[in-house]
Amino acid sequence: MRLLRFARNDVSRNSEKHFTHLAKLLEIEEAEEIAQFKEFFLNKTPEERELTGFALLRLAVHEIHYSGAGHMLLSFKYQIKKPIPLYSPDAGDLVTVAPTGSALADNFFATVYEKTNEIITVALDRHPPDWFNEDELYDLSIAGNRGSYRKMREALKAVATQPHGRLAFLRDISLGIKKPESYDTVKPEDIAFLNSSLNQWQKEAVVMALSSRDIAIVHGPPGTGKTTVLVEIIRQSIAKGEFILATAPSNTACDHMLECLVKEGVHALRLGHPARIMENLRDHTLDFKLAHHRLARTVDELEAEMERLEKQRGRRRDRGALSRIEREEITDRLRDTKQEIRMLENQIFAEVIEKAPVIIATHTGASDSILRRKKVNLLVMDEASQATEPSSWIPLLHAEKVIFAGDHFQLPPTVISKKAEDRGLNRTLFERIHGLVGDSWKKLLRVQYRMNEKIMNFSSREFYEGALIADESVKHHTLADLPHVKHAPETEESFIFLDTAGRGFEEALEPGSESRFNREEAAVIVRHLNRLLELGLKPQEVALISPYSAQVRLLSSMIEFSDLEIDSVDGFQGREKEAVLLSLVRSNVEGEMGFLTDTRRMNVAMTRARRKLFVVGDSATLACIPFYRDFIQYAESIGAYRSVWEAT
Repeated sequence: MRLLRFARNDVSRNSEKHFTHLAKLLEIEEAEEIAQFKEFFLNKTPEERELTGFALLRLAVHEIHYSGAGHMLLSFKYQIKKPIPLYSPDAGDLVTVAPTGSALADNFFATVYEKTNEIITVALDRHPPDWFNEDELYDLSIAGNRGSYRKMREALKAVATQPHGRLAFLRDISLGIKKPESYDTVKPEDIAFLNSSLNQWQKEAVVMALSSRDIAIVHGPPGTGKTTVLVEIIRQSIAKGEFILATAPSNTACDHMLECLVKEGVHALRLGHPARIMENLRDHTLDFKLAHHRLARTVDELEAEMERLEKQRGRRRDRGALSRIEREEITDRLRDTKQEIRMLENQIFAEVIEKAPVIIATHTGASDSILRRKKVNLLVMDEASQATEPSSWIPLLHAEKVIFAGDHFQLPPTVISKKAEDRGLNRTLFERIHGLVGDSWKKLLRVQYRMNEKIMNFSSREFYEGALIADESVKHHTLADLPHVKHAPETEESFIFLDTAGRGFEEALEPGSESRFNREEAAVIVRHLNRLLELGLKPQEVALISPYSAQVRLLSSMIEFSDLEIDSVDGFQGREKEAVLLSLVRSNVEGEMGFLTDTRRMNVAMTRARRKLFVVGDSATLACIPFYRDFIQYAESIGAYRSVWEAT
C-alpha cells in the first residue's frame, strides 16, 4: 500500500513506516485466509466439512418467509428427523447455499439468521437465483468474507495520510509522538453518578473518562464490571448532549452493550445485519426501524409502481417499438418515482438517526456511510484488546475522543497467519496505548463480582499483580449455597485440579483436522458433571469447556442435555457459569503444549467460573511450563489438588 501526502521528517517517516508495516501484515493475513479456505474446500470431502462443523449437507427446504425487517428467510431441516449439530454454521455466519452434489459455482450467499434444535434459517438480501427449487436438497457451507479487509485497508490509508485534525492527533498519541490531554481535574464528588452502586475504582474510571480530552483506558479484568462503567460513561455523555458511537469487535459484545443500555432506558440504534443480532434485540436495529417507519409503506408502494412501469415498458417492447412520446413519458415517470423514493429514504434515515444518541456497531460495521452524517463526540470501544489494530482504526476515523476498554491479559485477536502473528498483527492498539500513556489516562478496575476468592487468587497473582479484590457477595460463595443444590464435598469445594499423570490418558489427533482430544479426560469430566447434576445443579448453570474444538465435539457427543453449554475456551470468553468444568487435553511424553503455551487462554478459562472450577489435566505434561507448574503448586497450597488415582 502506497501512503501519500507525508511531510518528509523523522516523525512522519516513523508514522508511515508503522502503517505501511500494518498494511503488509494485513495482506499476508488475507492471503493466508484465502489459501486456507481454498485448501479446505479442495482437500476436504463434503462429509469431512460437515464433521468439522463447516457445513450442513442434504438439507430440505422447510419454509420460505420474511423477517420483521423485510429480509427473505429460507428455513432448512434434515429430511430424516435429527438435530442440527451444535458445531455447525451458526447465527451471523456468512454461508453459501448450493444444491447437494452441484458444482461450487452453483450457489448463492446468505447469512444464518437462526438455529434451533432441528431447523436452520438463513436470510437473503435479495431473491434466490432462478434455478432455486424448493423440492431439491441443499448444502450450507461457511464462506469467507473479504469485505472486512477492504475496510481495514481503507482505514489504514485514511489515518496514515491524515495531515492534521483530531484523527491525526489520535494517531500521533497512539504512536507515542504526542501526549493526551485532560480537562480541568474533576473529582468523584463533582459528578452526580446515575448508577449509585458503582465502587471506588469504577467511579474513578468514569471520572477519568469524562476528564480526558482525547483518550482514556478502562482496564477491566474478569468480573470487574467493565460494561457497567461504560454504560455510566455513555449515560453521562448523553446528558451533556453528546453523540456516541459504541463499538466492539464481535456481534456478541455489541449485543451485550446494547442490552445493558436498553435496560437503563437508553435509546440506542444497532447497525448490522439482523441475523447477526440477538433475536430479542432486533427491534433496535436500523433495518427494523427503517422497515417500520411511518413512511416505509409509501416507499414500498413507489417501488411497486417502478416495477409496474418497468414491466409496462417491457410488454410494449414485445409488441413493437415504443413511440418517442411513450418512451419519454415512462422514462420521466420512472425518474420522478426514483427521485421521490430517494428523498423519502433520506428523510427516513435522517429521522431514525436523529432520534438515537447512541449507535452501536462492530468495528467493521462502523464503516457505514450513515456515520458520516453526524459528528461523533465520543467513541466507546469495548473489548478493544480483542481487536487487531487495523480493525480498530475503522471506528476511530469518526471520533473526536475515544474510551478504550478491555483486558490485554485475556485472549488477543485471532490471527490466522503465523507469519503475520509473529510480526505483530496480534498486538492490539489497546495494548500499545496502555503501555504508552501515564496513569492519568488509564484505570484498573479492582473489585470483581463473579468468582469465589479461591478461583480468583491465582489469576490475580499471575496477571494483575495481586490487585484484584473479591466482593463480599462472592468471596466465599459455593454451589452448596444455591437453594436447589445439596451439600456435599463436590458442591462445597470451589476449586479442584484433578491430576491424570501416570494413568495413560494420552491425547489423540482428530481425523480430518489438526485439533486434539482426550477420551479418558472427557469421561472424567462427564462423570463429575453427572455427580453435580445428581446433587441438584441445573444443566444451564454449568459449562464444559476445553481449549480444543475436537474435545468440545467429543464432549458434545457424550452429553444429552440441550441446555448445557459446551464450548471452546476462546468461544466462551466473556461468559460465566456457576460451575465450569475444564479439560486441558494435552498429555504426551514430549511435553508439547501447543497453544496452551499462551497462558492468557488459561486466564480466560479459569475466570469463567463463579462458584466451582474443576480442572482436569496431566501435571507431567503441564509442568513443562513454569506457569502451569505454579498453577499446580497453587492448587496444592490451598488443598485443591487431587489425583485421578484417588478418584477412581
